[in-house]
Amino acid sequence: MVGTLAAGVATALGGCAASETAPASEPTYIASLSTERRANPRVVDLLIELVENHGATRLVVVTESGTSVFQTQLRPEQRFVRVPLEDGVDAILHPIAAVESLDHEIVLYDGETELTRRPWQPTIDIDYELSLQNNSSVDIVNSIQLTLQNNSDIRMRPLRAYIANGFLTAAHEVEQIGQITPTTPTWAAGWERTYLIVADQPTVGSNLLSPPGRECFTEPKTVELVIEYEQPITDRLSIALALAGDPRLADGQTGNRSVYCSQPTIESWERVEREVSV
Repeated sequence: MVGTLAAGVATALGGCAASETAPASEPTYIASLSTERRANPRVVDLLIELVENHGATRLVVVTESGTSVFQTQLRPEQRFVRVPLEDGVDAILHPIAAVESLDHEIVLYDGETELTRRPWQPTIDIDYELSLQNNSSVDIVNSIQLTLQNNSDIRMRPLRAYIANGFLTAAHEVEQIGQITPTTPTWAAGWERTYLIVADQPTVGSNLLSPPGRECFTEPKTVELVIEYEQPITDRLSIALALAGDPRLADGQTGNRSVYCSQPTIESWERVEREVSV
């Protein structure tokens, strides 16, 4: 599914969204930090607003390890600096797969004298909608449908997603089962994209929702869904689902047959953990 803007987001994020203002008690050089879309709505930049008469001649962005990833000379009257996050040769998070930490610092200098140092990291704000998809075409459905809603400052690309615990792994006698398709990114700041979690075990084709013992059930059972991103982020979701209705047979691509239930439902789910490697 092609990514689309979430309703009402474009206007809200067109200016200084997610603005962060410097505390009044500190010597002030940076008036605010915000993120802003470019003309290309898939790309978001960090916008740094400086105070009047800031006295700085150079701005540098450094990583947690102190490595400089962006720098620019400043004019005395200059009030704004735009720092590309993911697009362009000077983007500070490109390529995102090579970024070891999201923690950065913005450093201002007057000549060789350091004036101020301000921490910054991109906002990570992602949410999900979940549903179960089921029919007799085992090669494409009988799966968990996941819609990723991305309100982060950066694009999010899920590389792996699988069931790591629960009745499905026990039924198939494996430690984990499932893969995500497609693995294209969901763009930043209000975009969403829909993915499918399907089985990756040859013995069950792509039928992730094959019930244990080929018997459907209405009492919800719990599974744990792990989603690993290209960015240093992993989410764990606890999902209570029921494979209700009538058991039906379906033929897989390799000639194997599996059972799917006619009325699969997700009763509830919650994110139980978000691991961010910073």
